[in-house]
Amino acid sequence: MAAAEQSDCVITTGGVSVGEEDHIKAVIEQEGELQLWKLAIKPGKPLACGKIATTQFFGLPGNPVSAFVTFALVVRPCLLGMLGSTQTAAHTFRVAAGFAASGSGERQEYLRCQLVQDADGVTSLQALRNQSSGVAASLSRADGLGVVPPYTAVTIGDNLDFIPFSELMD
Repeated sequence: MAAAEQSDCVITTGGVSVGEEDHIKAVIEQEGELQLWKLAIKPGKPLACGKIATTQFFGLPGNPVSAFVTFALVVRPCLLGMLGSTQTAAHTFRVAAGFAASGSGERQEYLRCQLVQDADGVTSLQALRNQSSGVAASLSRADGLGVVPPYTAVTIGDNLDFIPFSELMD
């Protein structure tokens, strides 16, 4: 709690899910106010968001890709807003899928994708094979995140929102 007394924002990773060793949620509920817990996204479902006194708190998931995605989608825009920025959301672009995927279920999915150009110069998204939230190396091979809405199957040629990693670096 000392960090909250000296900071405008505290960010932790791990300990926010429902496992036996996940204590962050309980501590925030005891010491402050939990305002949000769990998102309907994949990867990144566990996310604790709240306040410790007047200090903003974010508890990111422990899996590296989940932590990256929740930081990019939730924490980064909040930090930019705290800094006075009027442009907090990353720009997205519509790009045709160069892959097929079965239905996404009840959560919106953020797939690590590469931009691939065919012989005719047409660009499409290619989802990386291993989408496990524990595979941090996939972030270094991807160009960005392809967004698959809940309950949506993807067929080749479907236009998807794409968040290039370059949009998350300013």
